[in-house]
Amino acid sequence: MRPRLDLRHLELLQAIANESTLADAARALRVTPSALSHRIREAERRLDITLFEKRGRILRSTPAADILTDASRRLLSDLAQAETLAIGSAKGVHHVVHLTVAVYNAFHWLPDFLSEFRETHPDIEIEVDANAVLSPFEALLEDSIDIVLTPGTIFPGSATAVPLFEDELAAMSAPTHAFAGRDFVSAEDFESETYFTYSFVRQPGFEGERVWDGRAYPAREVRVGSIEAICELIKAEQGVSILSRWALWPYLQWSSIRATQVTEDGLPIQWNAVLRATSGRKSPERRTAEALQAWFQRQNTGLPLPAGAHR
Repeated sequence: MRPRLDLRHLELLQAIANESTLADAARALRVTPSALSHRIREAERRLDITLFEKRGRILRSTPAADILTDASRRLLSDLAQAETLAIGSAKGVHHVVHLTVAVYNAFHWLPDFLSEFRETHPDIEIEVDANAVLSPFEALLEDSIDIVLTPGTIFPGSATAVPLFEDELAAMSAPTHAFAGRDFVSAEDFESETYFTYSFVRQPGFEGERVWDGRAYPAREVRVGSIEAICELIKAEQGVSILSRWALWPYLQWSSIRATQVTEDGLPIQWNAVLRATSGRKSPERRTAEALQAWFQRQNTGLPLPAGAHR
């Protein structure tokens, strides 16, 4: 059956979902509010249903509009990806691999990697989705992401992993904090500290299991849903955290944050490139993951420390 709506209607659904008011949605689409109102009435006439109710300046979507809005997101995303691939194929690119970094949103390594990768894999284009950091494995299993760079070894059973390098979880503090002058810190050292965490959920293999472990706990634990925000709070001497050395390398290099080893033995952690288990040996995402593995091994990412940082 031929669709009753066209691309213009899908775009208006997205614009209204993003902007709420008719005037803002019209501005986003670069049309007048009256033209957008006409487009809404046209869509409702084609479907013979009500899509929006106007309450003051705000447009409230009906359940029917919500269903179409969800579909429009997928369709417009697929179309944008197809256009990218079509344009790229004319220039020798035949595959697009979508990549994200779980939790840390760390991309300081990306420019150097891409410079080499484009020379060795001219048929593959890498697109980075920083927004998928919030639910990377859901995005992976829904096929909107092809590779997730993630620390730890816990991931869905329908995924597989290519090991990249070994990293270390370290106590992150301001340069003036007492931690910064220590060789290592233990669980008891956090008992008087405000501790910033990305999530209250204790992840297997991370500090919740390997440091606290039912013994000593921080005096106060504050959830901050952004690693960048956590770093800014640490720099402002408002607390401490335990985070990846590799992911925070720019902060350590600039000496705005100091890293201190946690426990006498340290907290090593493995980074992996996780992809769907159905990805074949010669698939673009598998080839990209193996290129990442080879590149990180050549970089000897294990980790160089800036002057003044502590293990």
